[in-house]
Amino acid sequence: MTSRRHFLHTLAATPILASSLIAGCSRSTPRITEEGFMVFNMPMTLRFADEPPEAITATVNAAAGIVEPLYRSIHPWKPSDLTRLNAELAAHGRATATPTILDLIRISRTLFDATEGTFDPTIGALIAAWGFHNSHVDQSHPLPSDAFLDAWLENPPSMNDVSVEGREVIVRNRRVQFDFNGCAEGYAGHLVIQAAQKAGVKNCLFDTGGDLFMIGQAGDKPWHLAIENPLKRGVLASIDLAGHQSLNSSGNYEHRFIYKGEAYSHIINPKTARPVRRVAGSTVWANHYAISDGATKGVMMLEPEQLPAMIRKLGLNGVLFMEEDGALWMSDRMQAAAHLIQPIAGLTSTHRVPPV
Repeated sequence: MTSRRHFLHTLAATPILASSLIAGCSRSTPRITEEGFMVFNMPMTLRFADEPPEAITATVNAAAGIVEPLYRSIHPWKPSDLTRLNAELAAHGRATATPTILDLIRISRTLFDATEGTFDPTIGALIAAWGFHNSHVDQSHPLPSDAFLDAWLENPPSMNDVSVEGREVIVRNRRVQFDFNGCAEGYAGHLVIQAAQKAGVKNCLFDTGGDLFMIGQAGDKPWHLAIENPLKRGVLASIDLAGHQSLNSSGNYEHRFIYKGEAYSHIINPKTARPVRRVAGSTVWANHYAISDGATKGVMMLEPEQLPAMIRKLGLNGVLFMEEDGALWMSDRMQAAAHLIQPIAGLTSTHRVPPV
């Protein structure tokens, strides 16, 4: 899976690639318990505030039992439920899907509609053509030709080609090949927080390596989180969140390769069939986990004047993005809640996303 992987450090102000826990002090210091597990050599971290040991153990065991089978079942190029589905769709135009894949199709349709088609999981074959269905995506490799990309755009697959009848997925365009990496971590976060609540946990933060999903708070204060500068390593802003919240980030700073001196991001715009350029990184603050992860990709591909409609349709709390030239954009609620860290390396200007 393409995602950001770093451990949180207990009560440390350590920035992580996208969103991270700063974990501040409170009047009565909470008992913080941090537990981690590995999925395909990628660290995942759960942090609990004043929770009983038995509830913590139940949650960690449940999380480990959720995430690895999920990622294994929707792996886009190694043998999985998803690769089998994609093969049947290419051969027959219809196939039976698992409940997990049907959930992800439903979530993806919501994101597709709200992002004007820029979030589209049907372009798996295009992502593969750019060399990102590979465990060594950062290694330099040749680009797909302009002729191939232009031909792709003449008959591109999209979510508009997909329909679902019961458990059967039907496609009008046989080029549909699903890749759910753009929203998989949000879906995983949704399932893990559900498991925590079922175990009786009230205060928990789940970090998938930069994407944060939380309930409750850290003692008598909110979770104190950081957003990293996508242009320069270091904290861009802090934000305090409590309750049922998520903070997700995406950027072109990871999972990219250099070819002939130019960088190419793993985030592909289906409208152009080419990697995103203008935006270096985005952060979305929301209170529904499964949507917020995918929304970060929409922020990276839409123009600022298009974002209010997306924010409204998805019910997002706030968005932030930074352009390659260092210009920072924030929605009103994000600007009110986030505290910029001074000085900010690379920042050239600050702009307001048009009001919702």
